[in-house]
Amino acid sequence: MKKLFKLLLARRLAGTPLGLAALAAGWLLARRKRRRRAYEAERESAHVGHRSRTARGGGPRASARR
Repeated sequence: MKKLFKLLLARRLAGTPLGLAALAAGWLLARRKRRRRAYEAERESAHVGHRSRTARGGGPRASARR
């Protein structure tokens, strides 16, 4: 239902120059938001692995020091 509403609203707005500009601005902002979320999710997944290695004591060299 939400997708249908968005489609009908987009068709209505696309009929006017001001509406077209509003659609373009919304599209650009949504694209930016998606890219930022993907970047932060990628960064977070990289940090999770790094933190788990650090929490165990630093990897293979830590056992060699003991």
